[in-house]
Amino acid sequence: MVDIRSIGNLPPQTRVTERTGAPSVTSSKKATVTESAPSSDSVQISQGAKEAQVVSRLVSDAKSTPDIRPEVVQKARETLESGGYDGVEVSREAARNILGLL
Repeated sequence: MVDIRSIGNLPPQTRVTERTGAPSVTSSKKATVTESAPSSDSVQISQGAKEAQVVSRLVSDAKSTPDIRPEVVQKARETLESGGYDGVEVSREAARNILGLL
């Protein structure tokens, strides 16, 4: 709201409101409401914006996750040392997994 204190030598008489629905004052001592403000507002968020938010969160999570996980490396090392990766079927499964990434 903008307050007009005085213009030139004239006493303060009115106030000017910037928003519709704000109280309108006709004298410096008495206020009346000229119209009421809407009771609620709404916001619509597009599907693209929702998807962008999800992607942003996933990228942030991926950046905070280390590229090498020591616990997984240790488990693989133990399995390799115990002979758990020996055999033709293990080699075939590894090859299928590698080809699936290409």
